[in-house]
Amino acid sequence: MKMILLDKDGTLLDYGKVWGPYARKCVDNFVETFDKHHEKESLEKSLGVVDGVIQANSVVASGTGSEIHATFERYAESGSEWAKKHYEENFDFIYAHMRLIAGAKETMEAFHRLGYKNVIVTSDSRKSTEAFIEKFNLGVLITDVVAGGDSEYCKPDIRVLDQLMARHGLEISDLVMVGDNAADTMLGYDEGMFTVGVLSGTSKKEDLDGADLIVDSIEDMIRDNRLIFEDK
Repeated sequence: MKMILLDKDGTLLDYGKVWGPYARKCVDNFVETFDKHHEKESLEKSLGVVDGVIQANSVVASGTGSEIHATFERYAESGSEWAKKHYEENFDFIYAHMRLIAGAKETMEAFHRLGYKNVIVTSDSRKSTEAFIEKFNLGVLITDVVAGGDSEYCKPDIRVLDQLMARHGLEISDLVMVGDNAADTMLGYDEGMFTVGVLSGTSKKEDLDGADLIVDSIEDMIRDNRLIFEDK
């Protein structure tokens, strides 16, 4: 194994600190703009927000920007364009709320010292991902990024990794995927990729289909200065 693929939101980034507040702000502004107050609960449910809590494997938790925008379009004509514009206009809000999960940077540093390449594989936009990397000075630890919109495919479709593997000359057996949603733990399932589920995001153990290993947080992947699954 040569490369560790890391989901961003819920694995490295504290999901609740940024996307919870942004989802509430976005829905509130949408229903006000389009006078859809009577459909607010339905919209929240479609996005994957129930009683203010973002649900595991929902559109908001693991979907791409396009999938999220399409959800708004179903509730109002031009809703998709509104959602894109709202995201851009509120990017400073998103950036300000970004917080690292405890131990995430230190664990990536440990992976790096052990000779593994760290790659972020996320459904989030490249703009947000690059801002995240810049804010926490992670550039020296990150070998590559696969972001939402980089490919016509998205997790858990293994083809989302085609360009990455071609760039680095790697095979499935060289990779391990780490993430907090089934889109991560099911990535490469049919092809035999080893996946690690983490409980630091929106999922419980029962939500992480396909995971070969489940840990509380990314920092639990290192013990005695080695990967806990190194011999698996």
